[in-house]
Amino acid sequence: MLDRLSDAKVRQYWDKSHLFAAQLARRLKSDPEHPQPRCCKEGSVDWDEVAVYRQDARWGDQLPRAAFLNGPVIQSLDFADVVAELQLKKAGSKLTSPN
Repeated sequence: MLDRLSDAKVRQYWDKSHLFAAQLARRLKSDPEHPQPRCCKEGSVDWDEVAVYRQDARWGDQLPRAAFLNGPVIQSLDFADVVAELQLKKAGSKLTSPN
């Protein structure tokens, strides 16, 4: 799946201890505007999902809002389109930059 994205910043992580899943669950409860996955919950753990974050997302005590969140991974082929759209917006902002 990740071979569709040539950007070196794209990473795949295995959340063995469900640390990210716990943070994500808190974020989803606290932010009604956050994209909600349409599947992949077992107990209180979200699994097998694609999360795409903007390059300018700020990571701190709480996860930033994802630009895309859904799963299962094998059925979330449209995440590549979200990444491409974010990359185009970034490239466009560089073109219109006053510098």
